[in-house]
Amino acid sequence: MAATFGGLIGGLTVTRFERQEAAQPAGSPSRAVTIEQTSAIAEAAAAARPSVVRIESTKRSAGGVEQDVGSGVVLDHEGHIITNAHVVLGTDSLKVVLSDGSERGAILLGHDSPFTDIAVLQIAPGNLTPIETGDSDVLKLGESVIAIGNPLAEFDGSVSVGVVSGLRRVRTFDGVRQEDLIQTDAAVNNGNSGGALVNLQGQFVGMPTAVLRVNRGGADVEGIAFALPANRLLAIAKGIIESGGLYPRPSLQLAHQDITPEVLARFNRLPATEGALVLALSPNGSGDRAGIQPGDIISSINGQVVGSESPLLNVLGGFAPGDTVKVVLNRNGRIIETEVQLALRS
Repeated sequence: MAATFGGLIGGLTVTRFERQEAAQPAGSPSRAVTIEQTSAIAEAAAAARPSVVRIESTKRSAGGVEQDVGSGVVLDHEGHIITNAHVVLGTDSLKVVLSDGSERGAILLGHDSPFTDIAVLQIAPGNLTPIETGDSDVLKLGESVIAIGNPLAEFDGSVSVGVVSGLRRVRTFDGVRQEDLIQTDAAVNNGNSGGALVNLQGQFVGMPTAVLRVNRGGADVEGIAFALPANRLLAIAKGIIESGGLYPRPSLQLAHQDITPEVLARFNRLPATEGALVLALSPNGSGDRAGIQPGDIISSINGQVVGSESPLLNVLGGFAPGDTVKVVLNRNGRIIETEVQLALRS
């Protein structure tokens, strides 16, 4: 779900009334002081813009070579670029275009998909402008924020302005329930995924990752975009860099589908209405060795229920590779318990 930010904002004026001076005659009018918010926006955008890059990717397919564009953010002088995982996964080549137009080849250092939509690229160091980071935990409702990215693969470095419309929003992406999303009404379009959401100090506070286009009833929606909070994604990016690319996440080494009303309609007569349906297992993987079979429904792990409020990957995320956990399965209506030693996600 690529996202972009394009557009201009007119000058906003904030008026503040000063207190009357003691010597000021009673009843005289207060003096109004105007502060041009436009200048703060322009300064913040100018400070952050050199740290936002264009990411170009190619992917070979049966129809030829597909090209795509996304956005990224310079993390440090060593050449680490953070972006959304969906921008770079499954690609055959990657190139980063810096704000000055210079180009550098890039490699995928590591990612945290599907747990979070975060990836780190590596480019050659030198003449880079790392973004200044802020504290996403202190964001307030109504606070102005600026989105910078490359919308529609042609409007590089576009700036759009909005507000923090919501905090700790909950949405499920790729089977993972994200519970700390920043909602903003800053304009978002394809191509801006992985870019920067900054505050009026030009500090990085979030990464746009998704936009809501229609509601559950199918009606069009405008002005609802979501960003990953900077504090969480920077901690994960640091872990990817320090580990040399592999962020430690646990795995049952199986493919699954969380049970939803749509899944219930597609698979006839499932023995449970909640849980995770096992679709396939890696031969001799941790789940296979524990006796889990395709068609089993995982109901709980170490007593934690797997369901719509807690999908399988969310439950797994509370454990570490190497942990041994008790998994409860529903196999055609029969309840089975087994122990699984969690593997390191590859």
